[in-house]
Amino acid sequence: MENIRSRGSKAIMQIQMDQNNAGTVAQDLKEYASVLSSSLGYNTQEILEEMSSHDLDHLVNTFKKYFNDYVELLDADSIVIQENEK
Repeated sequence: MENIRSRGSKAIMQIQMDQNNAGTVAQDLKEYASVLSSSLGYNTQEILEEMSSHDLDHLVNTFKKYFNDYVELLDADSIVIQENEK
């Protein structure tokens, strides 16, 4: 695992996602969100409902909204996934 703190990131963990399989990405992120939200004292049910309320882009952006300080999401090429511009 690369030392992401040396790049100036506050994140303490990286998750590499295969965006070609949306179902797997969604399920994996929900599982990470469940564990992280419980550990951080967040309302897990509220976060999971918000993540599930729209499409995959919304799910990823919601995950980043709550956990961006702790987790860096990477695509299959190890590029950091940025929030979609609206």
